[in-house]
Amino acid sequence: MGSKLLAVVAIVVVIVAVVFFVDTRLLLGPLADRFPFPGPEVTSKAVLRVDGYVDDADEVPERVYTVVYSVSNMGNATAENVTLSAVVDGESHASHLVSSLSVSDSANYSLVVTNASNALHVVSLQASCAGAADFYSFPFGADVPRVFSDKPEIVKLFVTPRDPAVIALKNEIYGAKLPFKDWIVLRDWVGKNIQYADDAAVHGVREYWQFGKETIDLRTGDCEDFAILLCSLFRANGVSADDVYVVVGRNAEGYHAWVRIKLEALGWYNLEPQENGLATFAGDFLTLSGFKAIYQFNDQQFH
Repeated sequence: MGSKLLAVVAIVVVIVAVVFFVDTRLLLGPLADRFPFPGPEVTSKAVLRVDGYVDDADEVPERVYTVVYSVSNMGNATAENVTLSAVVDGESHASHLVSSLSVSDSANYSLVVTNASNALHVVSLQASCAGAADFYSFPFGADVPRVFSDKPEIVKLFVTPRDPAVIALKNEIYGAKLPFKDWIVLRDWVGKNIQYADDAAVHGVREYWQFGKETIDLRTGDCEDFAILLCSLFRANGVSADDVYVVVGRNAEGYHAWVRIKLEALGWYNLEPQENGLATFAGDFLTLSGFKAIYQFNDQQFH
């Protein structure tokens, strides 16, 4: 009786592992090539993408910045009645209505910010139409503060799914991908290839939040650096801004940061980015047990 129970448990464990860890698309790929099955129905929809940058300031004698920005249709259907807004430091500077935006087409704009101080400024761009929306923010002026902050406009800047270094790393990881689910592959790479290092040892200061590109270059970081990089990779891989966050929390011993992601068939799940894929479930729970979230964020949202 005992051996039968163990066999049943083993079978259940294997099934759970396949459901949650294994990417069956890769395993069944050769079979699908040999015996093609009907593919999913292709749906037509518009997909918006906003982008922008700031030209260097002109000294005339007050500082004048030119903000260049655009909205593009990356989908396979025409976008109708697209609204685009540009906000600088919380104040609306421009709004546009694009009546029709064809597939692969873009609408380009610019605005001038005058009398800008040497302080940090943040541009927020948002576009939307029926069934599609996108948001993008970026800084100019002074450097972004690298310390703990509860200001949404500051912390959202650290998650950078559009950074070329983050995108290149994501593509490199998938170039050598084993047949596991995307979220397992990404968290496994971060946990195995980034080494924990205290900010004082690396940067000579008590606290220094790194951008994902810096963590990739250094191959070191502390808790928020691991979480920021992993969240950036998830977002670069197409995970919705509604479904993944960097979480900052604390327990009796101090602050910590981790990643919260919504997984198929499992719902919301807390990931410890410093652990590899083998830590999933038991390891993540043991490491993060006792921490209480203070806030969570990504490049688009703050809660």
